[in-house]
Amino acid sequence: MDYSRILQRAFEIVTRYPFLILVGVLAALSGGIGGGGGGSNTNWRMDESDFSEFEGQMPDFGQVRPPDIDFGPAAGIAMAVIPFVLCFALILGLALWAIGTIARGGLVASVNDIENGMSSSFGAAWQAGMARAGHLLGISLIPAIPGLIIFVAGLGAFLTSGGMAAVFGGDVGMPFGAGALALIGTLACIALPFALILGLLRTFAERACMLEGTGVVDSYRRGVDVLGANLGSAAILFVIQIAIGILLGILLVLPGLIAALCFLLWPIIWLFNGAMAAYFSTLWTLAWRTWTTPAVPGVEGGAA
Repeated sequence: MDYSRILQRAFEIVTRYPFLILVGVLAALSGGIGGGGGGSNTNWRMDESDFSEFEGQMPDFGQVRPPDIDFGPAAGIAMAVIPFVLCFALILGLALWAIGTIARGGLVASVNDIENGMSSSFGAAWQAGMARAGHLLGISLIPAIPGLIIFVAGLGAFLTSGGMAAVFGGDVGMPFGAGALALIGTLACIALPFALILGLLRTFAERACMLEGTGVVDSYRRGVDVLGANLGSAAILFVIQIAIGILLGILLVLPGLIAALCFLLWPIIWLFNGAMAAYFSTLWTLAWRTWTTPAVPGVEGGAA
């Protein structure tokens, strides 16, 4: 595979057809909903001697009554509004995920049409994605299954340990809580590699769906076949994508911070994210065509 030619051709397509950047803005929505979470971990330990200097200074909390605070109607309003806000946020998140997924399919179809010498546009890209919306959404759901399993298991373990603590006390609830954490950690270690692999296969499955008209399961089967036959080339291309992302992140860390702090510059961030989404999508579509289209002697790939 001629990586330099594919990188250059992807840049030419995105710059020559700016509507791809607008489609990329929508495509970036599905990748921007979920984010990495952070946490804190402390190893500070205390024993009884640490409390000796406070003996006699701390009040007997069993004799202290919490102050009576009347929140008035605000508490009732908050309790009524919060569920609606959460439902709205959930619906909005699902809508953005669906729009982004459909837009990713439209990017694949548009780049393929451009390479075949056909005309394309924002509307044509959206219509192509909508035509395969059901399959695209199904393909996009599969990589989320490991995370869903961890969430359901974690919620069940949390509720079980909380219920045991409430019924039998902390001495019984604590072991259940520790067991719940161990269960979640074990599931996470098992599910994370599967999530990463399915996320990579989704890139191939979406192209099989859009370019070969396959269903959800068949798209993943076709993606596995293409990836297995071109594993070395795909790995190199994936490393190149990571390297480009890291380089851009280093170069744009200060401008990105400034733009993030000024909401008037947020459209620039959106356009940049859209351009990156369009470029990398184009890159993988060109690679897919290289891997699956028989070479024709004397014909250069890529029509202007």
